[in-house]
Parts: sequence; C-alpha cells; structure tokens
Amino acid sequence: MADAAAPAMSLEKDNEAKKQRIEDAIARCEAPIQPEFLLKKQSVPAAETQNSGGNSEPPTKKQKTNRGMNKTKERKENVAAMKKVAAQQLCARLAYLNACDGSPGEPRCSKNHDVDTFTSTKLPNVSEECPVFKALGVCAAGLNCRFSASHVADGKNVDKDGVPLSANCSWHQQIPHIGAVPGEKNIFSEEMRISLRKKSYDFSRATHLAKAWDRWHSQRPKDAKETDDSYAASTDAACFVGPLVEKERPRVDLSNKRFLAPLTTVGNLPFRRLCVGLGCEVTVGEMALGHSIVEGLQSELALLRRHESEKCFGVQIAGGDVATMAKVAQFVDEHVDCDFVDINCGCPLEEVHRRGAGSRLMAKAAHMEGIVRCMSGVLKTKALTLKMRTAHMEDHKVKDFNGRYAHNLVPRLEAWGVSALVLHGRTARQRYTKLADWDYIKECSGRRQSRTPFIGCGDAMNWEEVELHCATHGVDSVMIGRGALIKPWIFTEIKEKRHWDISASERLDLIRDFTHYGLEHWGADPRGVETTRRFLLEWLSFTCRYVPVGLLEVQQARINWRPRPYVGRSDLETKMASTNSKDWVEITEMMLGKVPDGFSFVPKHKSNAYQSEGGAQVEAVKAEDEGAAG
Repeated sequence: MADAAAPAMSLEKDNEAKKQRIEDAIARCEAPIQPEFLLKKQSVPAAETQNSGGNSEPPTKKQKTNRGMNKTKERKENVAAMKKVAAQQLCARLAYLNACDGSPGEPRCSKNHDVDTFTSTKLPNVSEECPVFKALGVCAAGLNCRFSASHVADGKNVDKDGVPLSANCSWHQQIPHIGAVPGEKNIFSEEMRISLRKKSYDFSRATHLAKAWDRWHSQRPKDAKETDDSYAASTDAACFVGPLVEKERPRVDLSNKRFLAPLTTVGNLPFRRLCVGLGCEVTVGEMALGHSIVEGLQSELALLRRHESEKCFGVQIAGGDVATMAKVAQFVDEHVDCDFVDINCGCPLEEVHRRGAGSRLMAKAAHMEGIVRCMSGVLKTKALTLKMRTAHMEDHKVKDFNGRYAHNLVPRLEAWGVSALVLHGRTARQRYTKLADWDYIKECSGRRQSRTPFIGCGDAMNWEEVELHCATHGVDSVMIGRGALIKPWIFTEIKEKRHWDISASERLDLIRDFTHYGLEHWGADPRGVETTRRFLLEWLSFTCRYVPVGLLEVQQARINWRPRPYVGRSDLETKMASTNSKDWVEITEMMLGKVPDGFSFVPKHKSNAYQSEGGAQVEAVKAEDEGAAG
C-alpha cells in the first residue's frame, strides 16, 4: 500500500509546487511560462558586474535607456534613405502607363524618363510574384514595382491578360494612380482639397450653428460654474438650435460588437483590414485633427479612408474649437462614407492639449457642450459618438472617486446629443501606470438617463475578460486596443469563445496578409515598400509581447504580464518573441526584401510597457490606443 501511495503523493506535491509557482509568477506580474521553455539566467562576469554596479553604490544620475533615444534623428535618416531610393524611380505615369506626356524635352514633367538606365540600375525584385497584381489584375507601380517580374513584359507594364497599359485603357479609369485602389473609399479629389485650402467650401450650415451657440452661451448666468448645479441645469434648458436638437438623432448599433479601438499610427487601414478578416465588426480610423481637415491637408484627409470590408466604420476627430469642429461635422456629413463620427476626448498628448483638444476637453465642459451640440445639430446622416477617459487630470475638488469626474459628464453628454459613449478606464495622467478601473466604468454606465450604448475600454486581452465586463460592468461592448495590437486574432477568440494556440507559421501568414494589404494601399514601388515596412515594424513592436498559449501554465493571459526570457517551440516563434528591433527587421525582410542602406528603426510607441513588481507600470511614450486614438 505504501508503495502504491508514493506516486500519488509525489504527483500531489508536484501539483502543489506548480500551483505555488504560478501564484508567485502572477504576483510578480510575470507570465507563468512552463519551466522547460524558460531560458536559464546567464551568469555575469565579475568585471561586467562591477561595471554595471552590481554591489556598488547606485549611480547618482539615472542612465538613459536606448528606447526612444534620437528618434527624430533616426527617423530623418530613414526618410533620407527612402528619398534616395525614390529619387531613382521612373516617372510614375511612365512606369504605370508606359508613356508620359512630359517626355524628355517637355517642360511638364521633370521626373526620370530614362527607362534603359533605370532598368540597368534597378534593385533586384523581392519576389517573382507581385501581390498587388495578383489581387487586382494590374499594378499601378508598373516598372517601378519591386515585384515587377509578373507584370512587365518586353519593358512594358501589362495587365493580367498581357496587354500593355495606356492612358486610354479601362484600368486607368479604375485605378488612376498608386493608392487609389478599388475597395478604398473617401479618396478626395484635388478640386475638393483646393476648395478647403482656399476657404471657398460652403460651410454656411456649420457657421450658422456655431454663431447661434455663441449667442446662446453668452446669455448664460455669468456666475454659473461648470461644476455647479445651476450650470448643469442651464445645459438642459431650451437649446439654442431649437428644432435641430428635437430631430431624431442618427443611431448606430454598437451593442455586443467586436470593437477595435482607434489606434494612432498602428491603426492604419491595412491593419484594420486584417482585424476585420479575423472577426472585428466595428473599426475606427486614426485620429484626425479638425483644423487640418478644414484646411484640406492631404495627410489628414487620408486618415478618413475606409476599406469596403469595414462594415461599420467611424472617423475620429480631435479639436477644441466649436466652429472648426462644426465645419468638420458638415464636411464629413456631406462627403465622407462612414457610419459615425467620434469626438476624441481621450488623447493624453500635450501638443493636442495645447489646442484645447483630447482629454483636455473634459476639463472644459462649456467647450465640450458647444462642440457636441453643434456637431450633433449639423450631422444629418451620421451618428455622433464620444470617447473619453475617467478624467483629464484628477480634480481634488471632487471628493468622490479619487477626483475623477466622467460620471458627471455622462448624463450631460446624453442630453447634449451623443448617440453612444466610450469610456477608457484611466485618466490622462495615469497613461498606463495603472490597470483600467472597470468598477468606475460600471459607475459611469449606471449614470445614464437612457439606453445610450456604453462601451468600455481598457486592458482586455482574452475573450473571457470581454464576456466578464459585458456581464458585470454594465457595458454594451468592449473596445479593444493594445490587446488587438498584441494579438489581432483576439477577435476570432471572442467570436468562437476559445483560446487560440496560434502557431508561428499562422502568425507569419497574418504578417504576410498585412504586407499584401500594405502594398495595395501604399504601393509596391520602393517608396510604398518602405512605407509598408515601417508600419509593419510598428506593429511587430507590439505583437512581440504575445506569449503563445501553449507555453503558458494557464490559458488566461493578462495584458500587464511580462515574460521572462524564453524560447518558442520553433526558431520562428522564438524570433517573433524577440524585443530586439533587428529581429523585427529580419521578419520584414522575409516579405519585403533587404532594407535600404542607412536604415534603422526605433518604435514610435513604447509598446513593451509592463507592470512592475511594485504595481506601477513603465509609462508609455505615447499612449497606444489613445493619443491619436483618444
């Protein structure tokens, strides 16, 4: 009997030891990785220990870390490298349509038209198959394409039938130039941009409402403070725009949806398209600055683009001026294909705050009211939503809820005209130094006076957390930001209610899909290839944080868990877990070829921000699912 009981006792001890090991790791905010995958700690030579201050007094001056250093300098070097490559390209029209009206000797085009010299000095093809040509049947990059072998014959750019392209062909009508591809919407004409730049666009509807707001607001009691009951009561009085507020508000169904947060830089169209393919149902474009939209800035207008696969799509606008935001609402209402317009009241960046926008708007209730009322009044066909934080900065005059005041704004925003609310469970001051406060999100949700859709945001990393928040925290949906950057297949997991132990080869397929979408969107010429590479690297700086489910001792991963150094189940899985940007570059080279000479990469966001043992988290350089995300 004793011999028979021995294995059982040994197994019980092993289970107890495993349980204790998992609890200890989680208490340290470490990912509980199975011991066989963990790398053993390297012994440090004595000289190295001495240099690093192992047993010596701590340094008096904090050493700078490499991350984020010289970012501007390094980005300028990358831009210079890209420009050098782009300068060697052929005239885009000649490369695409095999002819250009401004051939040598003509003053209308100063670009390179020397096909023979270009061909002899051109960089080698990345691959024999062009993903853009395969997807669309034609490649607008033409002779400049880094994958041109599949669509260049006898020195001519041809279509899928082998017919050389020309200015009169039907393909030119469908795809006039690189970036204007079928399936992408909200591409504005040069005439439209000129009318905005020259201030000839008719903004009379917006101007009328903004002036009416100014008159109505000036008649308020001068002594009514924004936090007083008298002020709150005055906001519910007869509205300055009369019948416009009484009209039926445009609605958008955001309940029980798989919702991707607006993400600065990394929330680009190719990434959103990837997420939609993995089960995402609602997407929002990157934050666009209101004043830049009204001024017709091309780079800002490009942020409004939508892919046809995005079935429910919103544009996010940041601004602190009532008249400007009203104009943006009118422009979007008249010319942008979207389902809702989101006001950014969550951006934590100082440069946005200086314009009175982002989370700063939360501390200026009068401005917020004017913007919401005017935009709601202008929008005829699009719903108006608003994304905010628990507070801009904690207000010590507010005794309850640690100085947070979003709960006071919720019923007002409903009355002012929003059709849905999104709340991120942190203040702007906190960034990512604390976990999102879902109990406070529940408190704010309970302050609603009607059934306005209420979406919570913060730290969701698996489908069980999403279900828990919807069931217990009073939210209609959960918006996912960093969780989607780390593992975009989270939308598949939510849809199918399972933990997906995705393989390294499957992850590589997703990276390849993103690359193909990027080449369609930005072009397959050298400039487009390097633009795709840059945005892919930004995404890889997040997804390297993913720890495969099959390596964990528990299935439910948390967003604030940091892994100890480990090896994957394959060399590729190990490389994907690397936080060394050189490994990320090597992954991009599998899809996009070698990087240009002089290329280096430092992530725009400090994406590997984990919670420390003491409970505080390393602050992100720029909030990943705020900033331009709000």
